[in-house]
Amino acid sequence: MNAGQTSTPQQGAISQGPVAKGPWIDIDLGALCDNYAMLAGAAPGVPLAPAVKCEAYGLGAGPVARTLCNRAGAREFFVVYPEEGAALRAALNDADSVIYCFGGPAEETLPIFDTAKLTPVLNSLDQAALWAARKPGAEAALHLDTGMNRLGAPVSSLADIAAVNGLNITLVMSHLACASEPDHPKNREQRARFMEAAQNFSGARLSLAASGGALMGKEYHFDLIRPGIALYGGSPFAQDDARIKPVAALRAPILQIRHLAPGETVGYDAAFTAERPTRIATVAIGYGDGYPRAGAGRGEAIIHNERARIVGKVSMDFVTLDVTDLKKPAEPGDIAEFFGPSLRLFEAAAAAGRTAYDFLTGLGGRAHRRYL
Repeated sequence: MNAGQTSTPQQGAISQGPVAKGPWIDIDLGALCDNYAMLAGAAPGVPLAPAVKCEAYGLGAGPVARTLCNRAGAREFFVVYPEEGAALRAALNDADSVIYCFGGPAEETLPIFDTAKLTPVLNSLDQAALWAARKPGAEAALHLDTGMNRLGAPVSSLADIAAVNGLNITLVMSHLACASEPDHPKNREQRARFMEAAQNFSGARLSLAASGGALMGKEYHFDLIRPGIALYGGSPFAQDDARIKPVAALRAPILQIRHLAPGETVGYDAAFTAERPTRIATVAIGYGDGYPRAGAGRGEAIIHNERARIVGKVSMDFVTLDVTDLKKPAEPGDIAEFFGPSLRLFEAAAAAGRTAYDFLTGLGGRAHRRYL
């Protein structure tokens, strides 16, 4: 080739990258603390008790809780199962933090509550009776069902629960069913039911708000807020919320670049057909890593600060992107960001037919978590 000439890739040619490396999640602990501070500012004077259930929404309960405890001052946390609580207690290495277990106690889990110093969230008369009989006077929270009809003690049982000998309820809580829509009338209905029902347990602290309630106004704040998704970079509402900083970034490397002629197809079932000469980037991420299959044809990734659309089906280990129009050509080893600072979680999840909640918690264990 003479000096100054450039080569045109042959159709079907492959640019091969380095040895395959899988996807990872960068987790910005500073942004996590910023979101904690933002929520605290929305409810001045009201303590925050982060929900770190389901491995802190997929981001790692130990590192997240340690950061919120040591840097943000959190002293109360919520998980679901006592096994989660025991692991969290070990990760915190702090005997004074309060760890609540949403699922409550069972006969076989009582020893875990003892050894890990866990506080149950009671959801029924049976659980209240069990706890009071085995640990009379020990602190417990009580979950009231005010209209979610999912978990919690029905209002009709509260008088019987309040009469249980030896029961010490120090926190009464409920959960808003429609906090994603702040103007939904059910929010006010549940608040009224909650205030009335909580009178059965005078002296106990009250908690109704999670992330959505924290940002809905002081009438929902009460004595304790249990933030979850907003800590981790997701909006609790039906639309995005710019006050919430991105915390997690899902990234993966490009493994190969392929050059397609018009009429060639990509992936299973030949779901995408090139209508022009097309550059395709194969990226080391798939539904086995938690990227939703529904993102095919709709989801995007950021490469060199530009957007590239997913084409072809999302397979277990790979995603293919149309990188034809990128100003700076994509090459093997370049990084694709599927959500993060350059592509907000809310938008990425919606394009993949998900919410921020199930997108984050669905990220597979194969994706390495890296804490920044």
